[in-house]
Amino acid sequence: MRQLISHGDADRNFLPVWLWLAAAPAVLPILYLVRYVDLDFYLNWMEGERGIIENMAPLFLLPAIFCGLTMPRYRRVFPARWITAWFLLHGLGALYFAGEEISWGQHFFGWDTPETIRSLNDQNETNLHNMSAWLDQKPRIMLWVWALAGGFFAPLLIAAGAIKTGGAENWRYWVLPPSACMPVGLLVGMVRLPEYLAFYAGGVPPFPFDIRASELQELFLTMFLSFYLVSVYRRARIPSKM
Repeated sequence: MRQLISHGDADRNFLPVWLWLAAAPAVLPILYLVRYVDLDFYLNWMEGERGIIENMAPLFLLPAIFCGLTMPRYRRVFPARWITAWFLLHGLGALYFAGEEISWGQHFFGWDTPETIRSLNDQNETNLHNMSAWLDQKPRIMLWVWALAGGFFAPLLIAAGAIKTGGAENWRYWVLPPSACMPVGLLVGMVRLPEYLAFYAGGVPPFPFDIRASELQELFLTMFLSFYLVSVYRRARIPSKM
């Protein structure tokens, strides 16, 4: 990983190395360890709608929302107009992601779902993603592909010299995720691997790997969005300080 930094991608990270190279990847083994050591604690406090994993996701999205929605302020920095729209779309997507995760506040305030929504929602919640695959699975798959392809493989290709990011006058410098997204990009693709292997083997993942991997995948997706947008935001602000 440090070899990637030596190939010139460090100037696009703008994130502390300890955060993306150590803290973020440590989340998965720590959760496995907690599950192994104290299963009751894990089930009561970590998993489920009220669990730490589920509720950490919206918190991780807050920086992504802020950075994505304020990016038009720095539009003159970008070499093309569509780049501003690209990041604004990510910010709006992060807002939708966070809102849907908490059913737009229903999980915290406990209001009754309006009848018009309840009749369309298969879990009787105030959200949209339980109404249609176009509002849930399909956006999730697109984000999954972007996190894995853009977050993990793109920095590999940049390090190998197959892709040139250029400087701030090149769209690739802004749009392609930096190497700081690599660990979480890889985890997005790998966190459900025990689940898939067990499924094709006709069984279930062994303990302690029998976790709700979809929740963890969502958590790593939120980390990817935040790392990606925060790195761009911090780069974009430099000219305004000069």
